[in-house]
Amino acid sequence: MIPFKEFLSVLQEPAFIVDRERTILETGEGVGEMGYRGDYLRGKSIESIVAPPFRRTLEAMLDTAFRLGRITTSKVDILNAFGESVPVEVRVSPIEDKGRVRFFVIFYPVSNLNYEVLDKIGVPIWTLNRKGTLIFYNEAARKILPHLRSPLLKSGQEVEVEGVEFTVRVYDVVDGFNRVKMVALSAVCSEYNPYIKRFAVAGILSALAAHDVKNAIASLLLLSDLIEDESLKNKIHSGIMRVYRIHKRILNLARGRREVSRVPLREVLDEVKEDLRSKLLRKNVEIVSNFPENFEVETDRDALYEILLNLISNAIDVSSPGGKVVVSAGLSHDLSFGKVNKYVSVRDFGPGIPPDKVNRIFDLFFTSKKEGSGLGLFIVKTLSENIGVKLSVKSEPGKGTEFILLFPSNEVEESPEVSKSGSVGSN
Repeated sequence: MIPFKEFLSVLQEPAFIVDRERTILETGEGVGEMGYRGDYLRGKSIESIVAPPFRRTLEAMLDTAFRLGRITTSKVDILNAFGESVPVEVRVSPIEDKGRVRFFVIFYPVSNLNYEVLDKIGVPIWTLNRKGTLIFYNEAARKILPHLRSPLLKSGQEVEVEGVEFTVRVYDVVDGFNRVKMVALSAVCSEYNPYIKRFAVAGILSALAAHDVKNAIASLLLLSDLIEDESLKNKIHSGIMRVYRIHKRILNLARGRREVSRVPLREVLDEVKEDLRSKLLRKNVEIVSNFPENFEVETDRDALYEILLNLISNAIDVSSPGGKVVVSAGLSHDLSFGKVNKYVSVRDFGPGIPPDKVNRIFDLFFTSKKEGSGLGLFIVKTLSENIGVKLSVKSEPGKGTEFILLFPSNEVEESPEVSKSGSVGSN
């Protein structure tokens, strides 16, 4: 009797016993969730029910499980009996049957919808199953649905709720092993409507694509393990993990998560410099640090990264070739918070901001660049407010601009090393 065979009958998820040639020997009853019969799949290659872009990933998983003798996991897309691509987490366990190598493979369905992100989006969104039954709606949709005759709307349709007009968008997506319809509404009465609709749709698509990015990252990590050159493997692994950190940071910000901790400024600045390396090289601009190596602020790391990334990127844009951008930090003796606080500032030596535009630079979609989006400083202002940071700007035409972040703090240990940084605007 093949080991693990008894588990096939009790698992709800699709499960298989596969030989070294990747042929399916046995299936569990869970394959019915994919629309298959067990006798149809037996004798076929397990790769035949995996979406083509992920077949090499599964092959690498089986090889790794065999070579290392341990369980391997990753995220791939498989094909159900209707030809639909379904995201799953696949787990491969190496087993032995009378001296022969076998693999126990389980597919765990992964939602194609990131409900946690969708719940935070301020756009009314809900989902329905094949029968048109409502299965999810976010907080924004809760206020809209009671005013509609039916939650099943058509894409492109326009509806009016309490004097506000909305345009309907309907998306056909896979959720677990089921295909569902997701309905999203965007208001059409704003002066920023073309932009709002575009970014609302981008936010929704980002939520939908979240699992795809994680799938790609997991697959690349697994494949990188097969590289024998350790130096090359480490470089590839470092690059993949950088993509993962960016992905995680975007999702956390979209979800509104705040994770306050003691953040080393040097680490964050080094990451920003790495991400802006090509831009720095093109402009031949240097980032100069003016703070102690051990300087820390108590804040949300992801938010601080995004703030510094936008401020430094803008500073590079306005700098002359061969110029510099100065990042300073220290103790502020501005008592607007009622105490001595830490600050971080970003200063450029560009043309400065005209006095008549200083009060508008944080407005949504305001930009002085030909190809600017008008989002960078708006994001900086919004994130600063979210983490309790007081943001100010000093600018003098012809001499440059300095953005100052003043951090709230219950306690500031004024060590001699930190005190050397001086007060706000001293650089």
